[in-house]
Amino acid sequence: MDQTSKAAAYGCFLLVPLKFDPESLNLERLEQAGSPVPMTTMDLNENVKAMLDPSSSEAAGRGYAIPLPALAASLGPQAGGAFQVSDGTGTFSFALGDSWVYLFRTRVAFLCLNLSFPRVEALKAICNPGWAHNAARFSWLDPAGEPHPFSMEEWLSAFLEPLGLRKFFDGGSSYLLDAYAYIFAVVPQWFDRLEQMRSIVFNLHKMMPLETPMEDGAEEDIRYVYAAKNQDQNAYRWGCCITSQTISYVVADGQMDFAAQRDAQAADGLPVVLLSLYEKYTCLRFTQLITRMKKEQVKELKELMLNFQAFGTVAPANLSRWHNVKQIYANLLEVNDIPAAVQDVSAKLNILTARQEAIEHARSETVINLITLFGIVSILASVLSIVQILADGDLLIWVSTILTTVMLALVTVLAILRR
Repeated sequence: MDQTSKAAAYGCFLLVPLKFDPESLNLERLEQAGSPVPMTTMDLNENVKAMLDPSSSEAAGRGYAIPLPALAASLGPQAGGAFQVSDGTGTFSFALGDSWVYLFRTRVAFLCLNLSFPRVEALKAICNPGWAHNAARFSWLDPAGEPHPFSMEEWLSAFLEPLGLRKFFDGGSSYLLDAYAYIFAVVPQWFDRLEQMRSIVFNLHKMMPLETPMEDGAEEDIRYVYAAKNQDQNAYRWGCCITSQTISYVVADGQMDFAAQRDAQAADGLPVVLLSLYEKYTCLRFTQLITRMKKEQVKELKELMLNFQAFGTVAPANLSRWHNVKQIYANLLEVNDIPAAVQDVSAKLNILTARQEAIEHARSETVINLITLFGIVSILASVLSIVQILADGDLLIWVSTILTTVMLALVTVLAILRR
């Protein structure tokens, strides 16, 4: 384990949940800053890939690759990809690479920060898991290696707000408080036993060194998924640990090509995680919109929810041709309790729709009653007018009235008989 830890290379996609309103989204600026992300993975079925395909007009969402210069522009002209984070345990270096922004039709979005670091403790300092506040201090390094302190919150706000993207939860909490950590480690040796991978990915989930003995029976939301055993190597190549706040992969690569493995994780694994988080935060977004919507927005929100349920959700059985990929997705849905969240929001919208229909029905009945009342008054006035005309009329008026009444009666009887 010691040798594995020393040889390992670490990376993380930090998925920051965001929200937006259609009228404030600056899509033109986002398209200028980044380029569309194509769906090239073979781990997803074609109809699921279409949900994130930028060329599809019916896609549930689409991604934009944001180059590093655009991300670091607000930090200063000398800012590159080298950073430091300091907490009470020490100072750790990490690197920022080209990242992604994913937008979804349900008014949720994700900033996927592409991080790498020589020690996994750097990620623990960045995220401070298990705590609502983080006292970590961040610095970017200039070409000479000199640190320049900056505020993580101000940096993210400076990049996101001009695009019309906002922190998902209002208030003074950090952008990173609700970030989902997609962690991966690349090691040179394949694994003979599942227990080896289980130990490593659990430590990654805890953001602790791989050689640290770790056990925690209190965590009940942990699921493990592994690759099938390679018959030529007689060993396992990868395994992962899934929780409600992290997914952790360990991947064996004899060449230790970290860049290639990172690209593979971004192309194959990231869309699976994004689809599950999109469903989770769509339910939370609908809850936000329900509490603030006006009466005339009920039908619009109901239609948005129906489209989401019909076309925006994916059952694990339909996700992939590979069983372990379906397992990963199913576990992501389970540990985040997403099916129950979808049903809860649907029930709330049904209640609001029924209430709105009852109000509209009562309003319609009131209008009908008023029309009926005026009709009765009009009929009485007409009867009085006819009586007055007949009382003052001659024989011709009486004959015309009687013939007209007889003709109307005959037409009514014939219409009833034909029907």
